[in-house]
Amino acid sequence: MKTKKMIKYLLVVATASLMFTACKKNKDEINTDDVLQQTTSALDQSRVESESNAVMDDANNAIEGVSSTRSMLGLNSINLCNVTIDSSQKLIGLLTLVYNGNDCNNIKSRTGSIRVQLPYDSTTTTVTKWKVLGSKITLTFNNYKVTNLSDNKSLTFNGTHSVTNVSGGVIADLFFNSNPIVHKIRANMILTFDDGTNRTWQAARLRTFTVVGSGTNGIISATLAGDTTINTIPNVAMWGTNRASEDFYISITTPIFYNIYNSTCLYKPLRGVRVHKRLARELTVTYGVDGNGNTTTLGCPYGYKLNWTNAQGVAKQVIKAY
Repeated sequence: MKTKKMIKYLLVVATASLMFTACKKNKDEINTDDVLQQTTSALDQSRVESESNAVMDDANNAIEGVSSTRSMLGLNSINLCNVTIDSSQKLIGLLTLVYNGNDCNNIKSRTGSIRVQLPYDSTTTTVTKWKVLGSKITLTFNNYKVTNLSDNKSLTFNGTHSVTNVSGGVIADLFFNSNPIVHKIRANMILTFDDGTNRTWQAARLRTFTVVGSGTNGIISATLAGDTTINTIPNVAMWGTNRASEDFYISITTPIFYNIYNSTCLYKPLRGVRVHKRLARELTVTYGVDGNGNTTTLGCPYGYKLNWTNAQGVAKQVIKAY
């Protein structure tokens, strides 16, 4: 009799133990998936925006590259390594950038092409210069593919970017006057991620360029802000559907600030906050932190931090290096 009770007791204990283990494993898997999904969302957004900005800078360099000012400052070659500029249709304001090789820092490989169209009036056969206030360029991506050399992960762009020169002037002018240069961006992108996922993303951003110092010692910085309101969400900079098939809206609640020329912290955000809205778990991304997640203003920051509340109601944080 005692033996039967002991066996029954052991069976109950074993069953409870298995249920606890299964439950714990399930929670661990949820937490792991949670971190992976949130990290992927942040990394995808960061990379799309970074490559988008880089291409717009390439277009600026190509358009401005013929000026004596840029030649004097030695700016013609920035981000234009292994890029051929086809100017055979420049009389109608069209340049084509053809990519075939590594970038200048040998960090990524780029292939494909991008057409850069300046405003052209076929009646008067005149091209509006980029420096004219209100001038607009259209960038058309043709299988523009960027591959990280460190991990072989790729991202392919098709679609268009429309960039309006809100302030007038060109970036090279910043070395000789203090008036900010402001560009308004509207983008409709068809993206192919390294796992073969295809998604359509859109963007509405303002990039404001300023400079500290003068001449070739000046540091050009850019501030990025969201430029539309969608479904009552203000300061939206980008929206679409992520790889997990979640619709998202990214609001820049604190403008993103970074240096783009003549600085050791090139393109690494020094400060700023983005919030990924309408995800299953809203995600806040804070830039310019140290290895412990604290905001820093000394030197180049370590990276950025991700904050959200997971499915179990627990506050989570991940710190990532640039």
